[in-house]
Amino acid sequence: MSSTPRSDAQRGVMLLELVTALAIGMMVTLAAFGTLAFMQASAGLQGDAFRLQQRVEVALLTIGEQLQPAGAIELVETPQGTVRFSTAFDGYAGSGHSVQGEEGAGGRPDVLAVSREDDGEARDCLGNRPDASRTGVRIDSRFTLSGDTLRCLGAHAATGSQVVADGVEDFQVHYGLRTPSDPAAPFHFVAADAVAGRWQDVGAIQVCLQVRGDGRHPQAATVRNCRGLETPADGRLRQVAHATFALRNAAL
Repeated sequence: MSSTPRSDAQRGVMLLELVTALAIGMMVTLAAFGTLAFMQASAGLQGDAFRLQQRVEVALLTIGEQLQPAGAIELVETPQGTVRFSTAFDGYAGSGHSVQGEEGAGGRPDVLAVSREDDGEARDCLGNRPDASRTGVRIDSRFTLSGDTLRCLGAHAATGSQVVADGVEDFQVHYGLRTPSDPAAPFHFVAADAVAGRWQDVGAIQVCLQVRGDGRHPQAATVRNCRGLETPADGRLRQVAHATFALRNAAL
């Protein structure tokens, strides 16, 4: 009996198995590529989110390090053996106040200036000691937003303004006013223009930062910005951070 039909059948089965194996292999490969693409996108998103959080933390930490001791005045010993508050401190840039601010025109970012007496060890927002004209007098720090960088001008004139954090889209500041007749009353937070010469009554500072990530991600959602409005969706990660700092020392 001839075996040719059986061989043809076997070859047909082998061809079918080969085609099936190739199809399965292609599906596995496509699934692997899809998984790899998802993992790369996820890693990119997580990396961008991590860098974004770092920017927020660095910015708020730097601002807080200057705000919390704002208005600090040293105690000095008198010839009689008693102590009194130093009279060397003259406020930010000689203004007589430990905090000052400027309202950004037309909703633009604000400016925040803060100062304390130099105790011989204090450093400004850039980590520098003051120049000779301010040594022993005060430590000044002035925060501004230029382009998309939060910058600070410190107490040493030669350093100039330097970057604190990049990717910052907005910087808004409000000032908590005390009620002199009722020290227990809650602070009344207002913009710089509404302080109206009452800088000596400022007891707390509210800061809002809007920070943007570097890459573009389909998962990126809109956020409510410092003015309470939704930002337009453009695929970039954003974080809006609010922080309130109490001024522990009485303002001049």
